Amino acid sequence: MSFASYSDMDADRDSIVGPARAAILLLAMGSNGASRLLKHLSHDEIRALRDSVADQKEVSAHQLDQLVSDFQEAFKTGSGLSGLDSEMNKLLKSALSSDEMSQVFGAEDFIDSSLFTGPSLSVWEEIENLGVKTLHGLLVGEHPQVVAIVVARLEPEIAAALVAGFEDAFRNDVMRRVLSARPLTLEAEEMIETTLRATLIAGDDGPERLARRTTLAEIANRMEKVQTDAFLMSIAETQPEEATAIRNLLFAFEDLPNVVKKSRLILFDEIPTELVTMALRGAPPELVEVVVSSLAARARRMVEAELQQPADIAAKDITAARRSIAAAALRLASEGKIVLTAAPEA
Repeated sequence: MSFASYSDMDADRDSIVGPARAAILLLAMGSNGASRLLKHLSHDEIRALRDSVADQKEVSAHQLDQLVSDFQEAFKTGSGLSGLDSEMNKLLKSALSSDEMSQVFGAEDFIDSSLFTGPSLSVWEEIENLGVKTLHGLLVGEHPQVVAIVVARLEPEIAAALVAGFEDAFRNDVMRRVLSARPLTLEAEEMIETTLRATLIAGDDGPERLARRTTLAEIANRMEKVQTDAFLMSIAETQPEEATAIRNLLFAFEDLPNVVKKSRLILFDEIPTELVTMALRGAPPELVEVVVSSLAARARRMVEAELQQPADIAAKDITAARRSIAAAALRLASEGKIVLTAAPEA
C-alpha cells in the first residue's frame, strides 16, 4: 500500500488529514527508516508531504498512536505479496554488499542470484565516470535539451569542464535550457535515465562491463584454483576475450610483492590490523615483510607483536582473511585508486 493511498483514507479525526498523515508517520520513523521510503516517492509526492505539515499543529502521543493503528489496519487489508523470490533478492542486494553476499551464500549461489543484475551506480554516476573527454564526444551531437538534462545532473566541476568545450552558440543554448527547465515527472525521468544508459554508457569497455568483470574476478579469487580454471575455461568456450579480461583481473594475497609500495600503502590503510594479522598467520617471512612494511608504524608494531604470540587459528579463517584483502585490492584497482599490474620493485 502506498503512502498516497493511505493519505486518501477517511481521516478527519483530530484534524490530521490527507498527506499530513503519511508525513507524520515518516517523521515518527526517524531519518534512517524514512530516507529509505522517500527514495520510492515521486517529486510531487515528496513536495506534497512537506507542504502538508507546513501549518500542522503539534501532534499528541494519542494522535500518533491512532495514526499508527490506522496504518496497521490498512496494511492488514492491503494487497498481498507476489514474486517473493525476486523481491527477496532485490532486498538483499540493496542491503548487503557483494562481499557480504558471497560470504553468506557462497560463491556459486552468489553467481546465480546476483550476477549480471545491472550496475550498482546510478546512471548519473556512471556518466560522470566516463570522463569529460569521452562525455563531450558523446554529447556534442545530441539535442541541446538532452545535453541540458545531463549537465544539470552532473557535479558542478564536471559540468563546467564539459560545457567549456562546447562551441559558444551550443553552450549558450544548453545553459539557457538548464535555467528554464521544468521538473521532470517520475515516468519521464526513468525513461530518460534508461535511454541515457543505453546510448551513452553501454559498450564493451564501459563502466558496466568493467564492474561485471571485477565482480567475476572477486568471485574467482574466492574459489579453489581448480574451480577458477574450470570457470574461466567455460567462459572461454563462447567468449574468449572475456575470459582473458577476467583472468587479467585475478589477484591473490600472495601476489602482493608484485604491487608497488605506494599502492600497498593505500590498500592497507583501509584494512583493519586484526585482519592483517589473521592473513599473515603461517605466511612466508618474505611475504610478511612486504605486508608489514606497507603498514603505518603503530599498526606494524601491533601486527608484529601479535604474530609473535601463539594462536590457534583455523586454516579456513586465515584463507578467508587473505581473500578479503585480495577482494579489497581488486575493488580499489577497479576504482582507479591503486595499480595491481606493476612489476616487482627492485
